[in-house]
Amino acid sequence: MQKLAEICVRRPVFAAVLILVLVVVGAFGFSRLGVDRFPQVENPTVTVATTYPGSPPEAVETEITDKIEAAVNTVSGVDELRSTSSEGRSSVTVQFNLSKDADIATQEVRDKVSQVQGQLPQDIDPPTVRKQDPDSAPIIGIALSSNDPVRTVTEYADKILRPQLENADGVGELLISGGRLRQINILPDPYKMRGYGVTVNDLITTLQTQNVEIPGGQVETGPETLTLRTEGRITKVSDFNKLVVKSRTISAATATGTAATDTATSAVGGYVRLGDVATVVDGEEDKTTAALFNGKQTVLLYIRKQSGVNTLATIENIKGRIEAAKKTLPAGYEMQVVRDQSQYIDAAVHAVEEHLVIGSILAILVVLIFLLNWRATIISAFSIPASIIATFGLMWAFGYTLNIITLLALTLAIGIVIDDAIVVIENIYRVMNERDLNAFDAAIEGTREIGLAVLATTLSLVAVFAPVAFMDGLTGRLLASFGITMSFAIMVSLLVSFTLAPSLGARWLGAKKGKDGKEHKTAHTSPKFFLYIEHHYVQLLDWSLGRRWLIMVICGLTLAATPTLYSMAPFNFLPEDDESQFQISARAPEGTSIERTTDIGNRMTQAIGKIPGVQYTLLTLNGFGPTASTNNADVFVRLKDIDQRKDSQNDIMRKVRGMLGKQFAADNLRVRVSPLSALPGFGAGSGGRGVQYVLSGPDLNVLRTAADKMLAQARQIPGVADADTNFVAAQPELVAHIDRDQAGDLGVNPQNVSTALRYLAGGDQVSTYNEGGEQYEVHIRAPGGFRKDSKGLSLWTVSSSAGTPINMDQVVGFTRAFGPTSIQRLNRQRQIQLQLNTNPDASAGTILAQLDKNFAALNLPAGYVGGATGSSKEQNRAASAFFLALCLSLVFMYLILAAQFESWIYPITILVSLPLTVPFALLSVVMFGQSLNIYSALGILLLFGVVKKNAILQVDHTNQLRARGLDRHTAMLEANRDRLKPILMTTIAFVAGMLPLVVSSGTGSGTNRAIGTVVFGGQTLSLLLTLVATPVIYSLLDDAMNWWAKMRGTEADTTPMVNTPTNTPLHERPL
Repeated sequence: MQKLAEICVRRPVFAAVLILVLVVVGAFGFSRLGVDRFPQVENPTVTVATTYPGSPPEAVETEITDKIEAAVNTVSGVDELRSTSSEGRSSVTVQFNLSKDADIATQEVRDKVSQVQGQLPQDIDPPTVRKQDPDSAPIIGIALSSNDPVRTVTEYADKILRPQLENADGVGELLISGGRLRQINILPDPYKMRGYGVTVNDLITTLQTQNVEIPGGQVETGPETLTLRTEGRITKVSDFNKLVVKSRTISAATATGTAATDTATSAVGGYVRLGDVATVVDGEEDKTTAALFNGKQTVLLYIRKQSGVNTLATIENIKGRIEAAKKTLPAGYEMQVVRDQSQYIDAAVHAVEEHLVIGSILAILVVLIFLLNWRATIISAFSIPASIIATFGLMWAFGYTLNIITLLALTLAIGIVIDDAIVVIENIYRVMNERDLNAFDAAIEGTREIGLAVLATTLSLVAVFAPVAFMDGLTGRLLASFGITMSFAIMVSLLVSFTLAPSLGARWLGAKKGKDGKEHKTAHTSPKFFLYIEHHYVQLLDWSLGRRWLIMVICGLTLAATPTLYSMAPFNFLPEDDESQFQISARAPEGTSIERTTDIGNRMTQAIGKIPGVQYTLLTLNGFGPTASTNNADVFVRLKDIDQRKDSQNDIMRKVRGMLGKQFAADNLRVRVSPLSALPGFGAGSGGRGVQYVLSGPDLNVLRTAADKMLAQARQIPGVADADTNFVAAQPELVAHIDRDQAGDLGVNPQNVSTALRYLAGGDQVSTYNEGGEQYEVHIRAPGGFRKDSKGLSLWTVSSSAGTPINMDQVVGFTRAFGPTSIQRLNRQRQIQLQLNTNPDASAGTILAQLDKNFAALNLPAGYVGGATGSSKEQNRAASAFFLALCLSLVFMYLILAAQFESWIYPITILVSLPLTVPFALLSVVMFGQSLNIYSALGILLLFGVVKKNAILQVDHTNQLRARGLDRHTAMLEANRDRLKPILMTTIAFVAGMLPLVVSSGTGSGTNRAIGTVVFGGQTLSLLLTLVATPVIYSLLDDAMNWWAKMRGTEADTTPMVNTPTNTPLHERPL
């Protein structure tokens, strides 16, 4: 690198072109970088969804879930296997190790499911195997409101708006919620059916076989071939009435218009048609879901983006389509964006960009204050835009996006990328004045003298961040771009410091003509405050070297405070952040109708809307997901922007939690007030901060008892809020018991009974109807009065093997009971999960530790397991991954330093000082009310890198002076005096770059403060001690080396290889 610096000093255009190439590529790459909230993290997860209409959870578990689990569990690389069996639905989620390719995993799961499909019930819908897409979360939600019927609004959304919005660039899929589409409903009359001798099974068969269109092959007509098509489909809704059910046999009672009470019939002739025994209604779906925007009935349109596309650009495209669609809306229709990811992304990214600019300006001002020279300041400042812009090109080449993680890395890199240039320029300045060299020679000699130290500091700094890119778990995948981006910027800054900095320094720092027309060498001046600091620092260092063991005692006491400070700092996965939005999940008692749940939800939104700071509410009932039900109400709460309200998001959430507990106590709701999920890969509602703890084992009753005990104990743990479990109390059921003996005597197949009840009570789809290029579902269902209780269901008839109708009550008895709403399993074992929200000042790590103790105290039998899951499990993984990354960083730093100093001992001098920063970092966390999380852990790694750079400058220059013949004590004083200025400049410039993060108060400020506080406080507080401790440790190790040499009877080599200056004029040396 020193050779490169000499070439660039002699060939300034070459140096400029070298950097300009990187800058141009970076500018080109920047224009093509996508913008998103987080890096794209692919978590290889596959979901198998199966529909078994009308089946209870136990049957779904036994007949479907268990068989699919057994099959997919044999696929290699399975990390976790989860399933949910609910009424009519089975969902099996297979999470693989991160090393598993998601596409290969999906195909392997699909193959395994295909192998067992023959073992599944014949009347199920085929299982759907789908890879979980990290971009599957909706990026925007639109509310379409009107006073028109819900069906009319839904059809407008589906037929008119869907094509317009789905054609926008980047849009992947549009989902409609809260609406009711057109549906053809067949409502049979049990009295007429009994009178005509028609059964429910006859109606089902008729609709399935007489409304079809089957290809008929081809017809040869000599010179041409015609395709034969049989038009067997219904073309008008009224034509359903004409479908023939069976030959007509009508009872006398029916003929006279009275209800039939027996099965005696008399032949009248002709045929029984569907219209004779049922009413055909061109209607809509049953009300199983609803949505209200600020209390007004609405239809929601959620839009997902295509995988990997630019989120902000896609949302902008969608908003353009929305504005166009608003111009053609029918009278009385309103269309409004109610959920918008771009609001947070745009605000957070803009805030980080602002911090980047402000931090750069502050860092440059620090350099100017210390150097008191505009030219030197400008040369140093060039490294910031050059390094940052060039890094954009490398980010584009690696497929990264501009997001919170990469922009945070660039913001933190500001104070680092200017470091190398500062050190080089300051040393050129010093050499030029102290050795009376011209600027040309001083540029080469100064860079040569400091080159090895700069190279070592930069490479060892890369060694700090590179292991972050190889951390395990989702956290490692998320932060990989942080480590790589930071390393990119640092390596570019190294190139700038060895090319552009000495090249410009050789020309801009030279002699200037004064008023007398003579050239005057630029004075190497320092501000008075620095001269004062320098004088007292040398005195303090001299005093400390005479009392080395006292300094070591102070260092020991400082390190001894680490466990205490660690115990005082909360330990969470993510920091608190104000996103101006949160959500409420409320579950009414099992069996609550959707009308009752809608009323409760509406009253909730009205009460929440009155709280100051709330902008609007969005209520959704029976939304998406395998456990959704009509007694589920989810409320999305949008707050006013941070600068437009007095209370923080946490304060408003606390008010909502208290209000719901008081005003809705009589409704027996299970309520959770949670931040939205902050990271990809974690479920909504956890926000990455809640605590999830799972109990699994063979017996559900044992698990329920254990979970109830742990739930009661969890509610007593300080900092816990909204403690609950995912166990749902048994819902009321009406159980149909088939009398198999009687059914056998009458020739009734139990499957006919089950099928009839499934359609009558469940209203399942039986056929389809096509009109105008659209397809609509046809459902058969008993009218409300004939399916609300056992008496109404007993009126129906089923077919016997002889084709005669048999009364339902002859073969079926009904009893009321209770059954599970859903059955959750983990790794093929029943499971119950504790779900705990936490207060802002709570420590998730402490809560998890207490839950582990509580579980151990239960002394459950073998086979029962308890442990963290979800984001809590990832929190534990992240802690282990960070510890491994730290160990690897230390190993790499040691090896790089050993290579630099050509010594196995001197690197220890530098590395021993690193732990001294930890207590000060923890102290700053406690003082500023922050927590230890993944971002503050990054801050500690960054702190190690900065402190280590300072120590390298101190030790390297000490060795250089000793190699020139100075005794150790004089060399240490002189070296630390010489390096004090660049150390203070780089440290204060770095801290100044952190200042915008520390004082940030807008969107994303929680993340910024988490990492900024650790670095700002830790570096500021530890600076003085490390400036003194490093020379003291150096001298002690040097003494130890001398003692060991004497013990061995040899002379210690305490002068590592260094770059010694030469008196040959630099411009005369050959390249």
